[in-house]
Amino acid sequence: MVLASAAGVLLAAQTKRPPLAEAEIVAIANLVMLEDTRNFDEAVLSSLLQSQHPEVRRRAIVAVGRIIGQPPPPQQQPPLPPRGSALLAGMHSERDPEMLATVAWATGQLRDPGGVAWLAHLLSDSQTPAVAAKEAAGALGKIQSPDARIALANYLSSAPATAAAAPVVGEALLAIGRRGRGDLAPVLRWTTSTNVEVRWRAAWALFRLRDPSAFSPLLKLADDPSGEVRYWAVRGLAPIPPPAQRGRAGAAEPPLPADPPPDPALVAQLSARLRAAVKDPDRRVRTESLRALGAYDDDASFQVVLAMLDSPDTWLSVTAAEVLGTKAARAEVVAPKLAAAAAPTRPLALRHTALAQLVTMAPERALDIAAALARSKSVAVRTAALQALGRLGEPGRVKQAALEADPGMKGLLPPPGSGPQASRPTAPARTLGDYRKIVERWVVPDYKGAAKPRSIWTFARGEIEIELFPGDAPLATEYFLTLVESGAIVGTEFGRLVPNFVAQQRTITGALTLRDEVNRRGLTRANLSWASAGLDTGRPGYTLGNTPQPHNEGNFTSLGRVVRGMEVVDRLELGDAVTAARMIKK
Repeated sequence: MVLASAAGVLLAAQTKRPPLAEAEIVAIANLVMLEDTRNFDEAVLSSLLQSQHPEVRRRAIVAVGRIIGQPPPPQQQPPLPPRGSALLAGMHSERDPEMLATVAWATGQLRDPGGVAWLAHLLSDSQTPAVAAKEAAGALGKIQSPDARIALANYLSSAPATAAAAPVVGEALLAIGRRGRGDLAPVLRWTTSTNVEVRWRAAWALFRLRDPSAFSPLLKLADDPSGEVRYWAVRGLAPIPPPAQRGRAGAAEPPLPADPPPDPALVAQLSARLRAAVKDPDRRVRTESLRALGAYDDDASFQVVLAMLDSPDTWLSVTAAEVLGTKAARAEVVAPKLAAAAAPTRPLALRHTALAQLVTMAPERALDIAAALARSKSVAVRTAALQALGRLGEPGRVKQAALEADPGMKGLLPPPGSGPQASRPTAPARTLGDYRKIVERWVVPDYKGAAKPRSIWTFARGEIEIELFPGDAPLATEYFLTLVESGAIVGTEFGRLVPNFVAQQRTITGALTLRDEVNRRGLTRANLSWASAGLDTGRPGYTLGNTPQPHNEGNFTSLGRVVRGMEVVDRLELGDAVTAARMIKK
């Protein structure tokens, strides 16, 4: 009855929304066109920001956030505010909570330091609707200026520990974790929250801050009842890298000082706790503890990592192989173990990872392994093996020549001009009428509350069901449907699987480079996106998130989410492919 009542309230709210008439549909089509062409038409945007229709106004705000202007030249001091910041400033007085939240989100997308004062006010004002305060916190995390961190710290130090405030507190914890070091007290306050969603975000923030003072609270969080908390906590027990490897939030900031040498007793305690965590009942905790343990070089820790090469769980064996590749000083022991891990009877992901480590650690052992893997049915593995042979000097070239002369390799070797620099297909130009059809197909039904489109993908390991977000990403939804209905997605293997992070398809043959439609959905566990090297550079294959990715917020499109079958996603192996795909109606 509770669920039925909630659905009734939602339906009632949707039916009260003003309809999208002809003028509004044309206006939204214009906005989608400006986003797709990255055309910052200030006159059009300014006009639509003043629309009497709330949905047109909201989408105009989103468009300003998405159409990111070119940054000023480096020599320009002070730098000019981002294009669009003045338009957003004119929307600060919005009274509708969702509209105000969208303005805050768009300000974060512009990374506008000039918006920090307003965002800080939104976050700290008790009268701000929670939905807007949450987006203000997230925006401050994207801007990452020193005053943005101060605003987040002030909020976390004074926010009430209530259920109503929990979503805002959680977002502020993720945001402050993106910023870099500072006073830990505002974060530590939330490590004992009764809300597990708040605690795991506090653990994530402490892990990301890479501060020696965080080790003690992280050790406590490593014993948390929730695996969601524990796996972030153990990740933070790794030794802190030197300043040059930690990066900075802003290039103009002074260099980071070096940390004092760690206390040997603390180092022993941390490594011992990680060794114990390798036996944790939660697979995610085992994986992250092994990843962190690899940064310790004591004999006991080394032996634990070495033993995990034989784990039947590829999340663990692959992580162990990755870690052992950093142990050049122990190559005499490690290289034979990695060579054994690359034997034909071992999992393909492990063999692939072991080869990558041996190419630099023991090239003489890598030669025959690379030649064998060059015959793999997996395109990703074959490609990596051929690249490895190319790095192995004259002996590698001899092996490559033998492969090229082998009739059995016909059709397996890449054709000339098919490498990373091969030309990409160009998206056809669209007319305003084309954009209108997309709006009518995806945006209008979603606005009216229609069931979201879903797709079922079949693997040898089972099925997953994906729900798309057509109102938030209509261009990406349209292209997703094209790939599914054409059958192009079938047979595309997953060529990159990072344990407890992402499962990523190889690029689908002929796929276009997509415009990103970054939105407020967030990069949560089960998120559907696509890989890219920056905004507007990515092409499908698609990426499925095993974990939340707060550090990537604002840089990738959330196209949909897995609503059934995440246990299948978590068990995907390198080379697994979609064997069937179809759209379904709900």
